[in-house]
Amino acid sequence: MPKARTQLDFHWILPGKLAQGSYPDPPIAAFGPFDTVVFAAEELQPRLVALPKNKRAVLAPMDDDPYRPIPPALQNRILHIGDMLAKEIESGRRVLTTCAMGANRSGILSGATLLALGYSGADAVRLIRERRKLDGGEKALFNPVFRAFVAAR
Repeated sequence: MPKARTQLDFHWILPGKLAQGSYPDPPIAAFGPFDTVVFAAEELQPRLVALPKNKRAVLAPMDDDPYRPIPPALQNRILHIGDMLAKEIESGRRVLTTCAMGANRSGILSGATLLALGYSGADAVRLIRERRKLDGGEKALFNPVFRAFVAAR
């Protein structure tokens, strides 16, 4: 489990529209600056009893095994969530995708969102890897299976 943070750990992928970050602790803290928050870490699904008015949580649990192909049903769900998040952004809502580190599971969902907004797969991967900075200097979307999924579209 990630250590407690005193502030949110995220970076803007599309400034003021789409951000990507690590799991917020407490989860409700993410709803201050964001309208829609996606929780993608399978092991970190929050129990949100009540959300602030006009806020939306999307529970999208998945693992990030870099050696296992993404099952077709999960591929479809990822693309569906990307379409939904693109509509949220187009309606003026600020979106945050999260996972444990804010690197891979959040990255594939940010990538699917960028695809739905009309970005090429290569541009989506480039934006995510340039803009989401991890503490150790590693680039986001380092899971080769997830990176290839976005890049191939």
